[in-house]
Amino acid sequence: MASKDTTAAEPDAVERIARALPPWLSAVDAVNEAIAREAGIGPSDLACLHEVIVDGALPAGELSRRLRLTTGAITHMIDRLTETGLVQRVRDGADRRRVLIEAVPAAREQMLDRYGRLDTQTRATLAGFTAREQEVIARFIETSLHDTRALLDETP
Repeated sequence: MASKDTTAAEPDAVERIARALPPWLSAVDAVNEAIAREAGIGPSDLACLHEVIVDGALPAGELSRRLRLTTGAITHMIDRLTETGLVQRVRDGADRRRVLIEAVPAAREQMLDRYGRLDTQTRATLAGFTAREQEVIARFIETSLHDTRALLDETP
């Protein structure tokens, strides 16, 4: 998925990026953990809630696949999130036999508010780059996400 551009990357820049990514990811994890604590849930439950906030109502099987959890584990997670009033089970309008998990509207707004500072800071940081640089950053993140997920698929 990486570009076939023949322009060599600056070794110093590659090293700086490689060294900066782990602490940046750790900092984002710490923000997620703080938000989860504030919401009274664990980080794994927050990941589930995030999926239904970002992508809308999803079947439990899809959540299980995305979060790499067993069907039993995802059922317990959904039960916990339902008990805390953050998600609800709803019938699929297209297939009444199927149940979808969706974020409760108030919980969605609450989580968007909690992530507001991080979103504002990220957008402000990106505003400091040209449109062309933003495209490169976007391509790097999209490619890295794809390649990292591929590593997970290779894991036994």
